[in-house]
Amino acid sequence: MKTQRLTLLVSPEDKHRYRSLAKERGMNMSELMREAVRTYGVSSIDDTRELTTLTQELREAIPAMRKSVRQANASVVRALASIAARQHKPSRAR
Repeated sequence: MKTQRLTLLVSPEDKHRYRSLAKERGMNMSELMREAVRTYGVSSIDDTRELTTLTQELREAIPAMRKSVRQANASVVRALASIAARQHKPSRAR
């Protein structure tokens, strides 16, 4: 049972838009607002915080990742050069 009232101040334009949305969906504005809040979800704030933390961790890890990729690339270049050098050596006659 709904027994509590919540007052929400919005611009006249927003009120008109919300009223139109509610009418399109066959509900009143209170139902529309409740649905919007449920859909938004309280956890989205926690999700945003977690995303911020993960983003910071990733930014801190990027320099080490770049160094590792440069080292791997250098290793591949050395390996390819070694292979190319072997292929261009004249083979010994038996």
